[in-house]
Amino acid sequence: MSGSITVPGYSDSNRVPGFYFSLDNSKANTATVTRRVLIMAQMISGTGTPGVATISAGYSDAVAKYGAGSQCAAMVKAYRSIDTTGEVWVLPLSDDTSAQPATGGFVISGTATEAGTLPLYIGDQLVSVGVSAGDTAATVIASAVTAVGNVAGIPVNASAGPSSNLLLTAKNKGMAGNDVLLGVALLGPAGGQSVPAGLTVTTNAFAGGTTNPTNIADVLADQGERIYDLILHPYTDTGSLTALKEWLSTSTGRWAAMVQLYGHAITAYRGTFGQATAFGITLNDEHATIMPIADSPSSPLIWAAQIGAQVAVSMRTNPALPVTGVSLTVLPPTDANRFTLTERNSLLYDGMSTFTVDDSGTVTLERLVTTYQTDSAGLPDNSYLDIETLLTAEICLQDMRIFLGSQFTGSILVADGTKIGAGMKATTAALIGKACASRYRYQCTQLWCQNADTFAANIVAENIGGGVVKLLMPYDFANQLWVIAGNAQFVKS
Repeated sequence: MSGSITVPGYSDSNRVPGFYFSLDNSKANTATVTRRVLIMAQMISGTGTPGVATISAGYSDAVAKYGAGSQCAAMVKAYRSIDTTGEVWVLPLSDDTSAQPATGGFVISGTATEAGTLPLYIGDQLVSVGVSAGDTAATVIASAVTAVGNVAGIPVNASAGPSSNLLLTAKNKGMAGNDVLLGVALLGPAGGQSVPAGLTVTTNAFAGGTTNPTNIADVLADQGERIYDLILHPYTDTGSLTALKEWLSTSTGRWAAMVQLYGHAITAYRGTFGQATAFGITLNDEHATIMPIADSPSSPLIWAAQIGAQVAVSMRTNPALPVTGVSLTVLPPTDANRFTLTERNSLLYDGMSTFTVDDSGTVTLERLVTTYQTDSAGLPDNSYLDIETLLTAEICLQDMRIFLGSQFTGSILVADGTKIGAGMKATTAALIGKACASRYRYQCTQLWCQNADTFAANIVAENIGGGVVKLLMPYDFANQLWVIAGNAQFVKS
């Protein structure tokens, strides 16, 4: 008769003398899920295949795969300026066949009466155009066309247009090109920038970019089961946001119980306070975070990449850490268009995130919220307000799944109260519940959640038959410190 202890690989019918030991790692698993970021944007040309995600080897790799000046390459470069070590994958998209590129430019007139440098800004990239005394507008424009072409990673092509116009055309077709801002001598005389005397320069804002990729839903559906913690992208059109919302859905998408792949989408929105609030109240997705950036010269896709990088770094440290007080290298909005405290408070109630700008012009993340604002009944709901709640939930659920899997996979399930002999590969619903409470206590030591005793007292583990155990896990995720308010009550003596 065989004993109650199971030794993997050993036959109980063996009669040959000896010592037979099996190595069992079922209680030693301390592995965690690989933290991974996905950048989804458009390519121009290169060795990359549209719709096929590949791991990124850095900016030069992105240029080779997706083209210099492409959205993909720009986002990889911006991301790596913040997070130099995290694992990044890129999902390139083709320009839609029906799309049009955005166009804009500079109108240059006059004749230079002094030598100097004409500082033009395309987004946050400086194009320095050498000017000699006596140069006509046509000469300056010709020099500018060459100068634009010499700026690495510039997202536009330049040509000499009619009526003293330096014509610029976005390299990627679609609506994102409309968000490229143009500027002249942004740093001013204090920063050593001015227009050479005799010349006059005005801007024609980018416009006319139409139709973002319309196959995003299909492309996302083909991405298999690779886990991405964050999905960084440049899209704010309804079609793209809806595709991402459905892909990440808690009920039917990557957050569903039958899928458990998770993920959170991050992008940025170009617009005034009024435009941002009007846009924000139309959204309601717990798996999306959007930052309004006003008139920052840096494009929304650069903001999205850098915000995502800071979130990824924080998530790897501890998902419950508030992502606040960390800086980006984007250029700030103009003084007149920076959001005031009152405006930022309103944005946070309208599903939009916020940042601040200090006296040095450094942009600092203030609070990242999701666009989720109301429940299924249309009533106000702040349960998914902060991005940290979703990040913490993802890591806690992944950790619990790995732990329970390593403990109970391949077990016999018997009724609660059944006597299980030492070493037997069997369990009960009650034992699973106790193990779950034990792992929750560990998660509390990591400060992902809190109140371990309350969890242990209220967890419900039911054997519903057919080999199925259902758990009701009363999670209490850690909060973030956002406000300290005090009353300075003074006396006079």
